[in-house]
Amino acid sequence: MTTISPTRVSMYDFLYQDTKPMVSLLADAAKLALPQARLAMDASLQAIVSALLAYQQHNDSQAVSKKLFARSAVKELRQYNSMNFSTITATLYYRHEVADAIFYENARVIKASDCIAQQVDATSQQVQVLLTSLCVIVLRELAILAEYSQLDNDEMDKWFALQPQFLSVERFVANKPTSMSAELIEANENKTTTTATGASPQPDLKTESEAKNATERTLLSTEQLASKPPAFNPYWHELTDFKPENQKPVQDMQQATGNYLKVIGRSSTNAQQGKHSDLLVFADMAAISLPHQRWLLQLAKISEIYLQRNRLRITSEPASPPKPPLVSLGLIGGNNDNTPTTTSEKPIEYDASTPLWKNPVILIIIVVIGILGGLATIKYQGQKSDGVKLATEEVIEQDRLKEREQQDVAIVMIDDDNDEADTKEAKTAQ
Repeated sequence: MTTISPTRVSMYDFLYQDTKPMVSLLADAAKLALPQARLAMDASLQAIVSALLAYQQHNDSQAVSKKLFARSAVKELRQYNSMNFSTITATLYYRHEVADAIFYENARVIKASDCIAQQVDATSQQVQVLLTSLCVIVLRELAILAEYSQLDNDEMDKWFALQPQFLSVERFVANKPTSMSAELIEANENKTTTTATGASPQPDLKTESEAKNATERTLLSTEQLASKPPAFNPYWHELTDFKPENQKPVQDMQQATGNYLKVIGRSSTNAQQGKHSDLLVFADMAAISLPHQRWLLQLAKISEIYLQRNRLRITSEPASPPKPPLVSLGLIGGNNDNTPTTTSEKPIEYDASTPLWKNPVILIIIVVIGILGGLATIKYQGQKSDGVKLATEEVIEQDRLKEREQQDVAIVMIDDDNDEADTKEAKTAQ
C-alpha cells in the first residue's frame, strides 16, 4: 500500500512548494532582497489563497473556472512552460487585472500590500508588485492542476471545501512542538559550545536594523527553508471576508467502516502484500480529514508529480512542452477484482460514446446537408443552361439586326446617247 501526504491537495502547501524557484525573479521584479522576497511571498500566498476561498464562497466553482481559471491572462501565461524574463514580462502585464478580479477591488490589494510591507521592512509599492504578480502565477498553477485532474464543478466545490482545515490553527499547533523542540535543542547546543570554549557571550545588537536582519535570518533558517509552510495568519480571512465556519470538510464513509477496510486490506494500519499492495491512500495527519475518493487521490498524485518536476525553475523555454502527467487507475483504486468497494471508492462511470452512424442527430445533419447540396447543384445547372440559352438567343438577334441594317448597292451604267435617241423617237411618235 502506497501512502501520499494529505498536503498534496492543499492549495497553500502546493503553492508554497511550487513557487519556491521564483523567489529570485520576483525579488528582481519588485526590487527586494531575497530574504524580503521570501517572507513577502509567504504572506502574499496566504492572502491570495484566502481571497480565492472567499471568491468561491461568495460565488461557486463554475465562476472560479470561467471567470478566473479561463481568463485571457491565464491562457497566455500557460503558453510558457518555464520561468524566465519572457514569462515574468507577461505576468507583469496582467498583474493588476488579475489581482483586482481575485480581491474584488484594488483597495484590498493596497491594504494587503501595506500590511506585508510593514512585516518585511519594504515599501508598499514594492510589495504590491510582488503580490499582484503572484496572483497571476497562482491562477495559472491552479488552473493547470484542475484541468489535468479533470475536476468537474462538484469536485471543485469539494476541493475548496477541504482547504480551511489546512489553514486552521489546530493543524499548525499540532506540528509546532516538533519545530520548537528542534529550536530548543539548537539553542542548548549553542549555549554548551559557548560555555565549553569559554568565549564571552555575544554583545547585544545595538541598532534596530541589525536586530531585524537577525530575525529574518532566524525565520529563514527555521521555517522558510523547511518543507512545511509557515503558520497561516487569520488576519487574511478578515481582509477577504472569508468565513471558515461555513466550509465543512466532506466526511468519508470509510470512517464508519474502519474494521471492514482492515479486512479487505484498504487501511493504512493493515497494509498487506497482495492485490492492494500498491493501492494509493492518504496518510494520517493531525487535524486533517480527507475522503479516499478517486478524484482526490488523482489530484494528489498529479500535484506530487508536478512538484517533483520543479516546473517553475528558471530556465529557457523548452523546444517542446512537457506531457501532462498520467496516473494509473489501478493505483487510485481502479482495480478489476471483485472486492466490494465503499461508496466513496466507486470509480466514476462514464456512458459509452454512441457511434456516429447510430447517432440520429448526426444522420439528420448529413441528410439535410445532402439534400441542400443536391438542390444547390440542380439550381446551378438550371441557371447555367438558362444562361447559355439566353446568350445564344442574344447572338442570333444581334446577327439579325446587322442583316437588316446592311443595304444592297447596285451599280447601273447609263448611256447618254441612247437616252437622247429614245427621247427623240418618243417625241416623233407623238
